[in-house]
Amino acid sequence: MDQRAIQRQAEIRTLIDSDALTLEQARAALRDLLDVTATAQTGPDVTSYGYGMDLPREVVDAEYAARESVGYDLDEALVRALRPASA
Repeated sequence: MDQRAIQRQAEIRTLIDSDALTLEQARAALRDLLDVTATAQTGPDVTSYGYGMDLPREVVDAEYAARESVGYDLDEALVRALRPASA
């Protein structure tokens, strides 16, 4: 993880632990995160590779597989965190 990612994660953890975080802000953040995971699982946006670039299909497929995997992992983590504990 690069330094920017480390700083970003530290800021997020601080904000989550803040007494100023409201339930509505937390819900909105989770909804936004869910939108990101849905986008990740939709498929590759080949236009993001630039116009006129002829990338091998394997590269596009690998990108799609990685994004899909991250989306699934995030969804699973959210479900585990949000599901009520069994009685």
